[in-house]
Amino acid sequence: MRKILAALVFLTVMFGVFTSCLESEEVELTSNVYLYSFSINDIETEVPSKTDSGEDTTIVKTVSGDSYIFAIDHLNGEVYNVDSLPKGTDVSRVLVNMEIVGSYVSYYQDGVATYYSSSDSIDFTSPVLFTLHATDENSTKNYEIRLNVHQADMDSLVWVKVENNNFHGGSMTAEKMVQLRDELLVFGEMDGSPTVMGGQLDESFNFSKKEWPLSGINGTVDYSSIVVHEHAVYLLADGKLYSSIKGVDWIAESHDRTFTNMVGIIDGKICLNEAGVLVACDPDEWLPGSSIVSLTHNWEELQTIDETLFPVNPWVLEEPLPTNPAIKRTTLVGVPYDYVGESATVWAKLSNESEWTNYGLIAGNSQICPLLERLTVFSFAGKYYAFGGADKNGDLEPFEAFFTSNDGGITWWKQTEKIGFPKELKGYNGAFACVLDTDNRIWLLCSDGSMFCGHMDRLSD
Repeated sequence: MRKILAALVFLTVMFGVFTSCLESEEVELTSNVYLYSFSINDIETEVPSKTDSGEDTTIVKTVSGDSYIFAIDHLNGEVYNVDSLPKGTDVSRVLVNMEIVGSYVSYYQDGVATYYSSSDSIDFTSPVLFTLHATDENSTKNYEIRLNVHQADMDSLVWVKVENNNFHGGSMTAEKMVQLRDELLVFGEMDGSPTVMGGQLDESFNFSKKEWPLSGINGTVDYSSIVVHEHAVYLLADGKLYSSIKGVDWIAESHDRTFTNMVGIIDGKICLNEAGVLVACDPDEWLPGSSIVSLTHNWEELQTIDETLFPVNPWVLEEPLPTNPAIKRTTLVGVPYDYVGESATVWAKLSNESEWTNYGLIAGNSQICPLLERLTVFSFAGKYYAFGGADKNGDLEPFEAFFTSNDGGITWWKQTEKIGFPKELKGYNGAFACVLDTDNRIWLLCSDGSMFCGHMDRLSD
């Protein structure tokens, strides 16, 4: 009996040892360790605001964590959000999610190491060091994780005054500014003669003066008609169309037609109003700078319009629909041809439509774009912005406020917070020219010689 019992004990022990060996083979202790993914939960931030009666209050804004992608740099051990969070976002209590290859994670704050849990509220006002531990308990890998937050309001403009810009303030009247490749061109009158001045664009906001008289133009230049399409500039003079590759030497592109005004570059074509008929032609058919003085082109008649309501030399805004990016909305904003009223005229057309619609005639629409002196309009990130000198009724001072539209130009709202102008512009009623360049910088040049550059950051709703 004792022998049988001893044998049973021996077999039991050996079975346990065998089972332990099998279990140890199933759990592989490895030195491999790295961060597989990282994300943040939604962040709620209290933002100062005011009630309808003007009393101070706070509102809670939620930043969606799913909207922000984090870059993981395994080589340098860095993790950061590619797009910055809105200014004012409270990152002192953030819940994060991470997937790792390894055993567990610890992080350091105030010199204290803490085991990471997805329920931890972590302070990211400064970068946080996370240490990933491998399953073999011997290998680790560090990642410094930071949450980038915008330092400027996402709904604001940061203006810089461009000192020593070499513009001939007082001797040249700034009428129209455009960007042609990597230069700013300013067109206007100097001592009664049409003149263009140019400045190289660079990050230091340096505007190096060049000036030339316009040559080859017969007639009075309509400065507000000037537009740029890829390699060339176009304008009207006494109803005739001219083009130039540098803005200095011009050739007449159409002696056989007389146009009422410029509409602009739409769908890659140059569009003009010819006595109440919209016509268009592909500028690529033209060879600016050639010796030909009269060219015949394949003009396409688009639509008959009511000239009394249609804008003269309007600002052309093209944006894809937020609900269907395959469809583009083109909006025209400008001063009516022969109409006395309180508002600018706004027309729009979708790319799948054949004719333009006048938004100003929508019944019950009281939020209209004001009729401002030297009305300037541009689009950025799906929103339209309008500003200018005093309005026709004298209710608005020059550069009093921006007017913005979130619905493609149907309604316009006076912006009273965040977006404004340099103090030097408040009340300025002289001539000025303005353009939004391809780097989303607003260049604004006054005829008194002062120049300003405002940077448009990514806007939030």
